[in-house]
Amino acid sequence: MNLSHRFYYSKKSYMLDLLIMLFAEVLILLLIPVLIGVNLVVLSMILFLEVTILFLFGITPLLTYHEILDDQLFLRIGWIFRASIPLSKIERVERIERGPIRTGVFFRLSRPELFITSRRYNLIGIKLREKQRFPWALWKKADKIIFDVVDTNTLVNLLETRLKSIRANRVRES
Repeated sequence: MNLSHRFYYSKKSYMLDLLIMLFAEVLILLLIPVLIGVNLVVLSMILFLEVTILFLFGITPLLTYHEILDDQLFLRIGWIFRASIPLSKIERVERIERGPIRTGVFFRLSRPELFITSRRYNLIGIKLREKQRFPWALWKKADKIIFDVVDTNTLVNLLETRLKSIRANRVRES
């Protein structure tokens, strides 16, 4: 059975990033000919690099979502970050009213926490039974993941329901 639930996250911070990137790229394209002259090879390489950066960091985050698919929680931020977390490895889910000032994909070296946020409030925290490696976050090992979705209540309720079902199945099997 394929049970899929999509959860979108706020795109406001990524829209601002996109506008800043567009402004910076236009500025670079205007300055390069003035600074180094009109060299079509250099201009082509710079244009290719700028379009690639714009696509990866500006556009792909606008097209993705987090998802619960069968027994996995998938967290995605465009092509920048992807993670798959088995629901059976989640110990608990909690709502977090206020999070860190910084948004985006980041972690703290001193703690096993991973942040995947697009806003600073109304976040979701999941505590894992054991640390998991996240290749898209420089192989950081974490047992606490903090993220957000637009419909926090629905995601938290769905996760709690699925976790109760998993626990009930464990009790029946033992």
